[in-house]
Amino acid sequence: MPTTQIKDSVHGYIELPDALVEGVVDTRPFQRLRYVRQLSATHLVYPGANHTRFEHSLGVYHLGRTVFENLRRQSYFARDAAVDELEEIQRTLECACLLHDVGHPPFSHLSEGFLDEGILRERIVETGLVDAFDAAGVGGAPLRSANPHELLGCVIIVEEYGDALRDFDVDPFEVCAYVLGYSLAYERGEPWQYGVGAQLLHSPIDVDRLDYITRDNEMTGAGVLSFDVERMVDAYTAHPEAGLALSEKALSTIGNYLEGRIALYMWVTQHHKSVYANRLLQALLGEYERETGESPVTVDGILDRELDDNAVLERLRTAARENPDSTLASMYDRFRGRRFPATCWKHRIALADRIGGDFDDDLPVNGDPLDEFTAWLTAGDDRLERLLADALDVPVHEVWIDRSYVPAYDPDELEDIPIAYGGTTRSVADWGLYGDRAFDVPIPFVFVPDGAKRRAIRVLREAFEREVREEARA
Repeated sequence: MPTTQIKDSVHGYIELPDALVEGVVDTRPFQRLRYVRQLSATHLVYPGANHTRFEHSLGVYHLGRTVFENLRRQSYFARDAAVDELEEIQRTLECACLLHDVGHPPFSHLSEGFLDEGILRERIVETGLVDAFDAAGVGGAPLRSANPHELLGCVIIVEEYGDALRDFDVDPFEVCAYVLGYSLAYERGEPWQYGVGAQLLHSPIDVDRLDYITRDNEMTGAGVLSFDVERMVDAYTAHPEAGLALSEKALSTIGNYLEGRIALYMWVTQHHKSVYANRLLQALLGEYERETGESPVTVDGILDRELDDNAVLERLRTAARENPDSTLASMYDRFRGRRFPATCWKHRIALADRIGGDFDDDLPVNGDPLDEFTAWLTAGDDRLERLLADALDVPVHEVWIDRSYVPAYDPDELEDIPIAYGGTTRSVADWGLYGDRAFDVPIPFVFVPDGAKRRAIRVLREAFEREVREEARA
């Protein structure tokens, strides 16, 4: 079979069949991913973070294919399925790995909230995917819980790639199911290996995560992740009852993997400047909608006009130029000039130093005052932003209280990573590999104009103490 090699900065040469290159990679919807940054605006903090959903998708394909080929060489894995069934699973997995992010809107997760889910769900029904899920006995739960970019991806997979996938002897509905973490074939009673195919793309140890944490660490230059990717890849195994797991080969590197994932999240995604850059860009999109009356990102815009980062940035630039006295123009100038204000604290140590030791001993709180303050701060962020803006005599859009733009992330999910040994599969927590470390969690940042940090901290602390005492009296 003729193949094409693509040199990747993370995995080296990635080899794809020419048919897959022609039918998927060298098509306009997939090429659009070249212009959708993986980490949105994080390149304004880590200049090398210009990698895109395009190379990430190629990396996930490479890892998915490599892991599945390794599994096929394990005798017990191949024993319960025919060769043609394993071939079908591999073809489906490879296509799903390539296409799993094809529905990402500009700036990845930042603009996802602008996609009209009502329109997306109508389009999903029109594709026949709902009927296919019902016929397989899966039901509507996967589609109800799917993110907007996953729903849009499924629409694109069926509408844009349906014929090409069928030419590869791949069911486009099964590809969509893999993207959502299911296998229609497995649910219909086909061999258990079909379910493993889906798990490789959607599970605590899926190849999607394996690629992006490796790629994000390398492309940002953060250097907070150090683990043996090749050994990890070689450690994948699977069992009929437990599904996908890691063998004892992973023991030497799983600790670094667990620590590295947390470190990358805390020091790249949760870097205070990263939080501000992405929060500012997201706010810009909202301000564009308020100023122009038009959504900056739409389902039809992606399907018909192939919207990407560059196209939306041009919309922002044009709108700012046409409305020079607007809040939009002010925010756009701040974004383009990278004029990022100070945060009152950069990390948990500074938060504890500047807030934790200054509360009155008799403050009527139920737990640790600092934890109570943190919860109070984020629960009332809009109200407190207005309070700070008034106290500092600045426009409210120059004061932000925020954790992060990224989707909710719970480090505890790492406890569920399965490790197989001696015929038993148990989680890393059950094996005692997770440890009892209380992993750090995101803290709220308070962004105020330069020179206003001390006053902002005093205003917030006084407001917190006042409200706690008022609540206690009530």
